[in-house]
Amino acid sequence: MYLQRILVPTDFSGAAERALEQAMVLARRYEAEVHLLHRPVYGVPELPPPGIDGKQRGEALDRILSQYFEDPRRDAEKHLGRLVKRVRESGIAADSTLEDSREPYDAIAQLAEDWKPDLVCMGSHGREGIEKLLMGSVAEKVLRHLSRQVLILRDSTAIAGERGSMRVLVPVDFSEHSQRALGVARELASDFGGTLHLLHVVELLHTPFAPGGLTSPFENEPELRGKLQEALRGMLGETPGRVTVADGNIAGQILHEREQHADEIVVMGSRGRSGLKHLMIGSVAERVARFCEAPVWVVK
Repeated sequence: MYLQRILVPTDFSGAAERALEQAMVLARRYEAEVHLLHRPVYGVPELPPPGIDGKQRGEALDRILSQYFEDPRRDAEKHLGRLVKRVRESGIAADSTLEDSREPYDAIAQLAEDWKPDLVCMGSHGREGIEKLLMGSVAEKVLRHLSRQVLILRDSTAIAGERGSMRVLVPVDFSEHSQRALGVARELASDFGGTLHLLHVVELLHTPFAPGGLTSPFENEPELRGKLQEALRGMLGETPGRVTVADGNIAGQILHEREQHADEIVVMGSRGRSGLKHLMIGSVAERVARFCEAPVWVVK
């Protein structure tokens, strides 16, 4: 696999730490370089009240400048430096960027444009409630808009390939995007001595007069499951692994099958959506990445 540059945005959270560990596993296998990116978070300063004299006001402003801007930047530089040192001491080439003039997504997008990484590996802890609905997390914005391949981990995610092998789940819809994902997954399975698990999910049909309002296409076409299994076996080829055909909610079935078979990483394609349709239902890749207990590698 051509994997020479891995960009790791970090906010020093548990999820970002998992992403760095995953990036290091990949970097060691492929002799890739890791570039860490951090955007410091600055608080909202409380300005000195009116009425104090000029000298006191100047001293107060100096304290505010240090407390809210200089100290966070200095702390971030130290933390970033420690991470780079740790990566280098493990034998991996590493560098870093401290960016404080752009918002997090914009900083990631600009560095991705300039440095052209083969993979962006990052943690996701997102937001809750209406704030998440309106703004989304940085990781989901990266998934949605960045043209690079993206690998997402949560703070509870196990590191794929850490013990030398890798069981790879590949959701397949027979599109060009899933074919590209299969290519990446096949190389991962080969390079890590692992196996493939190809999964195709057939969505349920809306049938107003059926119990629950939904029916499975397999009820009307009993031979369909066998045809799909045969198609998946053809795609699997000589690579060791298994195939599964299921029906139901696509994202839900992907999460279920991954858990059932203890697959260590999910590699999937994404076409993405935009506008109101995206806001209302999102993409399958985003929903899987949001809840999956394994790393999710999204190929575009």
